[in-house]
Amino acid sequence: MAALLALPELKAWSAQIERRTDGKAHGAVVEDNPAPREVNGKTYYQLSFVENRAQDARRQESFLVAQDGSEILVEDTESDTLLSLQEWRRTIERVNLKSAD
Repeated sequence: MAALLALPELKAWSAQIERRTDGKAHGAVVEDNPAPREVNGKTYYQLSFVENRAQDARRQESFLVAQDGSEILVEDTESDTLLSLQEWRRTIERVNLKSAD
C-alpha cells in the first residue's frame, strides 16, 4: 500500500479529492481481494485506489503490486489488460481524476 501511496499520480489524485470535496472525502488504497493473484508466475497483491467518502468508497484505479515489491501493474478495465506502470503513465495525458459522481 505504501508503494502505491508514494506514486506522484496518486498523491495528486488525493489532493484533488480533498480540494474538490472540501476535505469530506479522501484518497485511499484498499485491498480488493485478500487472495494473492498470480500473473506469469509472479504473485501480486490486489489493491485499488479509491475515493473514500463517508457513505462509500468509489474505485478510481486498480493495481497489482508484486509481493516482492519489484513491480506495479495497472488493470485497464476498458481493454481488460494489465499495463506496466510505465505504460499506464504514457496513457494518462495529465493527472486528472476520473469523475466519481
